[in-house]
Amino acid sequence: MAQLISITEAKQRLLELARRNEDLGETFVILRDARPVSALLPFDEYEALLETLDILETEPDIAKKLHAAQKAMAKGEYTIWLPEKNATKEPKRSTRGRKHARRKA
Repeated sequence: MAQLISITEAKQRLLELARRNEDLGETFVILRDARPVSALLPFDEYEALLETLDILETEPDIAKKLHAAQKAMAKGEYTIWLPEKNATKEPKRSTRGRKHARRKA
C-alpha cells in the first residue's frame, strides 16, 4: 500500500524517499491540500504500467481474449507448454586431455 505524504514533506525528504523507493520498493502518494497530485513508485513498476498501457492500447479486444482464456482454463481447456526435451540439459563437458587419477583404498 502506498504511503501518503504531503508535497512539502516530500520536498524536504526527497533523497530519503527515493532511496526507500529504490531499496525497499516503497511507493508514495504525494498530496497537495489533501489531494493526490503525484506518485513516487519503483521504476520497474512504472515500466510495467507503461507496458500494460501499451498492450491495452494496441490490443483493443485484449480484455475479451483474457476473459475467454480464463473461462477455457476453468473448464480445463488449455495446453501446457513444456520446453523441448534437450533444452534444459547442460551440454556435456569434454574429458579429452584430462588425466583421471583413481585413489586406492
